[in-house]
Amino acid sequence: MKFLSSGRFLTVCIASLACLPILFASEAPVSHARVVRLSYVSGTVGVKRAGAAEWSKALVNTPIQEGFEVSTAAGGFAEIEFENGSTARLGELSRLTFDQLALNADGDKMNRMTFEEGYATFHFLPEKHDTYSVKVADATVTPSGKSVFRTDVDKGHVRVEVFNGTVQVAARSGSEKLGKDKTLEFDTSTADVAFNTRRGMARDSWDKWTEARDSQANLALNDQAVAQRGPVYGWSDLDAYGEWAAVPGFGYGWSPYAPVGWSPYSMGMWGWYPGMGYTWISSEPWGWLPYHYGLWNYSAEFGWFWIPGDFGFWSPALVSWYTGPGWIGWMPLGLTPPPGLGRPLLTASATAVQTGQLIAAESVGHAEIKEGTLTQHLPFEPPAGTTLMGPAMGTSSAMSKRAAGAPVPAPSSILMGVDAGKESALLGGRPLRDALRMRLGTTLGGRYKVDGTVGEFHGDAFQEEGKGAVSSRGWSSADSRTDGQPKLNVLPHGQSAGGARGDAGEVTSVGSDTGNPSATPSATSATPSSHAATNAGTTGGHH
Repeated sequence: MKFLSSGRFLTVCIASLACLPILFASEAPVSHARVVRLSYVSGTVGVKRAGAAEWSKALVNTPIQEGFEVSTAAGGFAEIEFENGSTARLGELSRLTFDQLALNADGDKMNRMTFEEGYATFHFLPEKHDTYSVKVADATVTPSGKSVFRTDVDKGHVRVEVFNGTVQVAARSGSEKLGKDKTLEFDTSTADVAFNTRRGMARDSWDKWTEARDSQANLALNDQAVAQRGPVYGWSDLDAYGEWAAVPGFGYGWSPYAPVGWSPYSMGMWGWYPGMGYTWISSEPWGWLPYHYGLWNYSAEFGWFWIPGDFGFWSPALVSWYTGPGWIGWMPLGLTPPPGLGRPLLTASATAVQTGQLIAAESVGHAEIKEGTLTQHLPFEPPAGTTLMGPAMGTSSAMSKRAAGAPVPAPSSILMGVDAGKESALLGGRPLRDALRMRLGTTLGGRYKVDGTVGEFHGDAFQEEGKGAVSSRGWSSADSRTDGQPKLNVLPHGQSAGGARGDAGEVTSVGSDTGNPSATPSATSATPSSHAATNAGTTGGHH
């Protein structure tokens, strides 16, 4: 099995001009090259890039940049996840504009949004000297430190509720500081805006759903086998949708639960982003970190696995491009496939790539490398004026009038399992060695099939095989080898809760003890293996 040398990997990355805006953004006093993630989509959600006239139907994992707008229709819900795990969650009939997503010269994040209509909950987790504000009607809500607040805007009537932390609400008529369990209301239709502040609030299904989303992230944090490092967004998805294992010769790798014959970059679409080029938007709910950081590798014995790398930069897609007769092909970067992989190139028509058509596992083509020609750049850009990142929705946003009747309740929430005692233990930081998600079925863990709304998974997805939790890649907690060759060991869960954490800045090596099932991530592990270090590239949503 051969992999790209460090020199060739560097050459390919440099040749991919899409990497450059992210790599060199820090040289400017203020960088506008940040990318955040549309981490959850339910129902109809629209997205529009800065300066565009048309809206696109949003896909989960759509990259969001400065100037983008996101809106929800009746019965539509969305979540945007920031790099450090902060979130903005939109209820139905809501609209949010990202006025500023920037980095200052010291690396502090500058987040400024405008919430125009509907209801939304914002969870702010600051780092260093990050700034964060939400303009609501003619007032600006600015949180101080860690905070969770909700705002409702309906025909000029504004309500702000603080669930945790402290926020400052400033309008033309004055300013008010709100602490936990405080509610502020005002009406912009009056000449003099008067604040009405009271203690207490009535929680509805939306509030319970946002709390469950936060609980899901905390459960995954405590249940994971490998401690989070690098960006937070998307990390908890890795615990929910796959397994970490000690891969002989590579260190720690991750593999998703997926159907037989699955390949990376096979479910989603290619969206065009000026300055970045063709960008992969995965329809798999975990499809953020593994497609924009690190590298995928393939073992004839173990199947596909992802090595995180050092998280040095966000990439639109880490693939090699090929052209062939009537098709465009791509393959995860860093891989020279061994015999037995079969037809490693994924292919689609030039039109499908150029116009951002949906690509599904059952419709993507396959070809041998020798059938195509390696190319540094695709021979086309989207048609002039193309601004879509998904199916067209016209010039109006996703927002539409709700039918007569009560508001649509928030989506149902499924946490990590059906055992409330074990969930409580995990949330309290007490380790569990059996992963709760293995007991789920319809939403987390196990095999899954994309069905219904993109971003949601339905059906009886999980089937237990044997004694271990087995993914279609063949990874099992009961794996063993009797032929003397190194074996892959799926890592036990709850390592973070038990205090065993890898260094946040490096790939941790399994050392020479890859045959020991009890080998776990450790802050004192040896340096990365040569393959892991050579091939290093670079949080869910959680359902």
